[in-house]
Amino acid sequence: MIVAAPAFAQGSYIGAFLVADVVRLDEYDSRAEDSGNGEALGFALRLGTPIGSRWGVELEFVRPGEITSDQTPQILPALTTVNVGSSLPPGLPNVSVPDSTLLFPSYSYRFQSTQRRTTLSTALWVRQEISRRFSLAYLGGIAFGRTSTELDIDYLPIRPTILPIPRLSSESINYDISPMVGVEGRIGMSRQVDLVPGIRLHGFQGGWLIRPALGLSWTF
Repeated sequence: MIVAAPAFAQGSYIGAFLVADVVRLDEYDSRAEDSGNGEALGFALRLGTPIGSRWGVELEFVRPGEITSDQTPQILPALTTVNVGSSLPPGLPNVSVPDSTLLFPSYSYRFQSTQRRTTLSTALWVRQEISRRFSLAYLGGIAFGRTSTELDIDYLPIRPTILPIPRLSSESINYDISPMVGVEGRIGMSRQVDLVPGIRLHGFQGGWLIRPALGLSWTF
């Protein structure tokens, strides 16, 4: 008896994908205009191989776009007075004068943060066959992350007669290791090409990252 082989690919594969980064971070002040959450598009490259009839391993590199957040709160000096009577000679009345903070104008500032989280992930997957041309794959592994951050702070005086404070800029790069889980479908388009939609969840300090993806995988 001859049994037809499944149409979806089962050998080693390489894939190219369009991904979207959906970042959600901890929030400490509900009044803030922008908490750092955001979305961006990017690309991913994957290389994988089966190590059994249903199991396999995969290496993924993701280069996402930048996520920019802005905050522009107001900083206003407090309206206070200071009693200077104790510093005057005896016999003179107490005098209250405005605090010295009133001599300085109020400023607004613009705080802009730009972040990009590049990852290299290793994963173990298990495949569940649904039909000859469709299967599901469940993944779990570790993501090695590189987060580059650029900060720009612009101070803008509310009163135009005051000279502006120069922009402050800084850059930083952070490395971390975080867990990753995901699920994806593998739809057989031909003997060597699969259409692969899926979604992956990355955890990292202070938040989490969801990465939906869609791409093509070639078997070789």
